[in-house]
Amino acid sequence: MPTVFDSHVYLQEAESLLKFGTFDWQTGQETILWSEGLYKVFGFTEPFPPVTVEWYMQHVHEDDRTRLQEEFRRMLVSPEPIEVQYRARSFTGEELVLISRARRVDEDDRIRLVGISADITANTRFQHELKDKVSALDRSNHELEQFAYIASHDLQEPLRKITSFGERLQARHHVSLGEEGRHYLSRMLDATQRMKLLIESLLSYSRLSRPEEPFVPVDLNVVITNVLSDFELRLSETNARVETGKLPVVSGLATQLHQLFQNLISNALKFMPTSQQPQITIESRVATRQEVGEYRLPLGQKFYTISVTDNGIGFEEAYSEQIFTLFRRLHGRSEYEGAGMGLAICKRIVENHGGVIFARSQHHQGTSFVLLLPEQQKNEMR
Repeated sequence: MPTVFDSHVYLQEAESLLKFGTFDWQTGQETILWSEGLYKVFGFTEPFPPVTVEWYMQHVHEDDRTRLQEEFRRMLVSPEPIEVQYRARSFTGEELVLISRARRVDEDDRIRLVGISADITANTRFQHELKDKVSALDRSNHELEQFAYIASHDLQEPLRKITSFGERLQARHHVSLGEEGRHYLSRMLDATQRMKLLIESLLSYSRLSRPEEPFVPVDLNVVITNVLSDFELRLSETNARVETGKLPVVSGLATQLHQLFQNLISNALKFMPTSQQPQITIESRVATRQEVGEYRLPLGQKFYTISVTDNGIGFEEAYSEQIFTLFRRLHGRSEYEGAGMGLAICKRIVENHGGVIFARSQHHQGTSFVLLLPEQQKNEMR
């Protein structure tokens, strides 16, 4: 024999779990019919007393009371349903945030207003806390960016003096310094050059933090052509082969996108065995819905998947996230030059454009950097 399910019991369970309840008020009546769930939202325990319109309105926050009354009056003359959010005080004195949806039902010479009220206090509190934390994080990030900019800017002058005096010593007292002195001086000047590179990279990174110029349509085919022109001599010296497919036009900041692909191609040329001919492939296609969802990007937007693939030395897959952090190097300075900032800058640029970047690689089997970039931005200028 099939089990008979009591729908009323299930409704009560749902009301208790989701913290909502129903109401039914008829014109000319003083009392409002509440479901058990709405009584519990307001902190009542059994036996449940009758609730009057006057009691209910007195428990609505005074700043929201007039607005709520106007919404319900409007329903008496209009068939349009309402949805209103407001604050109220429970039976136990706790402040609640409620959202009510109601519609009008005409019955003979009377009007009924029926609807549902849900307790969204916890959700609202969470949203406020989240907003406060995001604001605090934004302030902290801004302060850190300002500090990075000021600190790196102010460090340049004393570094220039150290370099200048070191070069004078090298030029004027080269002989009198002796072999050991010349060795130490050479190491000092090498260190100042590395420090100069670090400061310049940090300044470049901090400038990317908050782009102020508007987004415009950028043809990535033109960007790649210009970047390859910058590398013309190096490509010729290494006999590099670059294959580029048809690339899209995206909404972006042309200067930043140029720097993005400049860094990626520079990486491909840098991390290459000297005995090997560099081969770089740049391809693009429309991103699938699955890819967009996987990286938690807006599903309503069109994204392009763009890959920059090389046949270089590669790296272990375990480092695929670490390589995008500031000053992270997988190889010593003696093997490959640089400050360890290039990919961190790439990540910041892609994030500025509302996209994602990740890497796929295997040791000694090349690397593929994959970008997902949106076709359009909200504040694009045409």
